[in-house]
Amino acid sequence: MTAAPYPPNSRYFGVPVVSRTGDDGTTEVYLARRILPAPDRYVPLGHRRIAGGERPDTLAHDAYGDPALWWRVVDADGAADPARLTDAEGRLVMIPLPLEITGHGTA
Repeated sequence: MTAAPYPPNSRYFGVPVVSRTGDDGTTEVYLARRILPAPDRYVPLGHRRIAGGERPDTLAHDAYGDPALWWRVVDADGAADPARLTDAEGRLVMIPLPLEITGHGTA
């Protein structure tokens, strides 16, 4: 098992790369399961009321200066489908502090 080769702003950063060998001798390499943190571990940085045309990446860009951190907002919401996070205009969405700085860890 090795660490996944993803940058620190990726939702897969730190997720191990694992492999298994099948009965026929072929090796499959894949990412281990990424366990989502429990919603109660998140601390709000703030909240955002969704306006028309927003997406998780635009929320992340406005909040963190990095659109690639969209997964932080989606994880804190518990949304299974990232598109559903911003599909209802007027919805209030929590923008979380990174777990790494709240003392609640990463997973």
